[in-house]
Amino acid sequence: MALKIQYPNNNIELKNGVLFYKGVPFSGTMISYNEVNKTNDSAQYLNGKKEGEELKKYLNGSLAEQRFYKKGLKSGIHKAWWENGNQKFIYHFNTKGEYNGNVKIWYKNGQLYKDFNYREGKESGSQKMWQGDGKLRANFVTKNGERFGLIGLKKCYSVNVKDESFK
Repeated sequence: MALKIQYPNNNIELKNGVLFYKGVPFSGTMISYNEVNKTNDSAQYLNGKKEGEELKKYLNGSLAEQRFYKKGLKSGIHKAWWENGNQKFIYHFNTKGEYNGNVKIWYKNGQLYKDFNYREGKESGSQKMWQGDGKLRANFVTKNGERFGLIGLKKCYSVNVKDESFK
């Protein structure tokens, strides 16, 4: 039977990325409860490192985050939602814990904020960002580590600047 421990717990210690319970690398499920005594967060561990599914919930019980780990590294698809139910993010990771594939992040109102693509932890291909009102903020392509296109908004000087170099 897998061991379940409740967090916070005085017998838990994190050292160099390894979770110890009573001095031994922890294997099992760590859970926390909210004020209404419902499971709020849960994470699975093997030999002190996250392994498997990690869930975080809002006080109302709705799912806030779902993440996966292998040997302590982020793996697979990670998802999160705003408390209003709108998608917050979707990240894709490879077996090395690096971004790999599409990464999307949304504003709370449901407007897309970021739509980036990665290959082995590095930007690759089409990259786009939007402002909260839906206006495009950045639209570029990353190829061999170089960005081409509209990188982002830049601050502009006011038309009231009193500098001769701007006349």
